[in-house]
Amino acid sequence: GTRAVLEYQLFYRARYAEDAFTSCQGVRLPATGGYAIATMCGRYGAQLCTAQRWLDFQGDKNNGLAPLQIDFRLLPNGSEPG
Repeated sequence: GTRAVLEYQLFYRARYAEDAFTSCQGVRLPATGGYAIATMCGRYGAQLCTAQRWLDFQGDKNNGLAPLQIDFRLLPNGSEPG
């Protein structure tokens, strides 16, 4: 049989995830004037979005955008994946 990757885990430092999220948080869509993060965080929208919720939506294969399931794991800063 053919082998394929259907899902994987991705480990980020919490600080990196927070910084990436913060850098996107204030971006507005020119067409609507709304925040881009509102569409990038699924049901949580812009106001209830967090770095973990944002990544969870980005890695959800059911969102119509992710090619496969990605399980984002945020690690405490200074720790190693186990």
